[in-house]
Amino acid sequence: MEKSDKAEKTSRYYQKMNVICLTIIAAGVITAGLIYTRAMMIPLVIAIFAYTILNQASAMLHRRFNFPAWLAMTLSISFFVLCFTAIIYFTINSVGNFIKEAEMYRENLLGSVSDLLTKLSERGIDVDRNSVMAYLKDLPLFAWFKNFGAQLFSLFSNSTLIILFIIFLLLGEKKALATPPNKTIQEMLANVSKYLSVKVSTSLATALIIWFILILFKVKMAFLFGLLTFLLNFIPSVGSIIAVLLPAPVLFLQYGHGSNFFVVLGLMTATQFTIGNLIEPRMMGEGMDLHPVVVIASLIFWSLVWGVPGAFLSVPITASIKIILSKIKHTRPVAELLAGRLPQ
Repeated sequence: MEKSDKAEKTSRYYQKMNVICLTIIAAGVITAGLIYTRAMMIPLVIAIFAYTILNQASAMLHRRFNFPAWLAMTLSISFFVLCFTAIIYFTINSVGNFIKEAEMYRENLLGSVSDLLTKLSERGIDVDRNSVMAYLKDLPLFAWFKNFGAQLFSLFSNSTLIILFIIFLLLGEKKALATPPNKTIQEMLANVSKYLSVKVSTSLATALIIWFILILFKVKMAFLFGLLTFLLNFIPSVGSIIAVLLPAPVLFLQYGHGSNFFVVLGLMTATQFTIGNLIEPRMMGEGMDLHPVVVIASLIFWSLVWGVPGAFLSVPITASIKIILSKIKHTRPVAELLAGRLPQ
């Protein structure tokens, strides 16, 4: 009897070890596949999330205003395309205007640094002025900015592929509705829809307020920084910090180290803190049921796998994976760990 119990325990132990080893191997293979197919997978995942938002918007128009389903979806897609076109136009316009006035900003930078070095010298802090000024004159600051603009525009390069994927998802909608909906898929879509709805609304509110602040102080490229604020707020934890720091070089080029520089940064920080830490958590409720450490870890992982798009998509993808893991008996403890709960 004791031998059979011991053999059963040994068998269970090896079964668990096999599951763990196979899970690790599968995770490695899937990660390699995600990296290899990133050129196709990133537009597909973005299209799925965009389709989720469009579907939700069309459902709202259908329920509240009694629009026919086809008209509600057509209006949602038209609004999406219009917004996307407007974003591209204003972004190109903002970057172009900044590059045209690049020389003036260079002179402002040199003048501000010269004033700062003079004040340091008056307080007994000696700095080699000639070396600093020579370094700034040779600094390829604006070449970096042009490169940044090129990288930003490259994010729009997959727009055609994304739109094609959305069209195919819309065409397959009726066929999908004909089959009984899967509860796991329903839960995933509901979770992602809630997250995207709250995130879009809070990010849009933050971007509009910051855009208004920058317009009020006549900061160059106000629209571009507002757009980047909207996008960066989808990156958990670090996105809002980057969104506040991004306008700092332009503010310094325009105002130097005067009071306007610190006032604008202070107002943007207060806006991000109020909406991101006070308003958004209340709207999100239980949120995506992910532990904060898991959120940071998923941000790092998906950034390494898919770069900048991975950082934007890290939270909804991880939350969706957690839901799938929670429905499988052997991986349910992993889902509990992702939620910050010890498996029983």
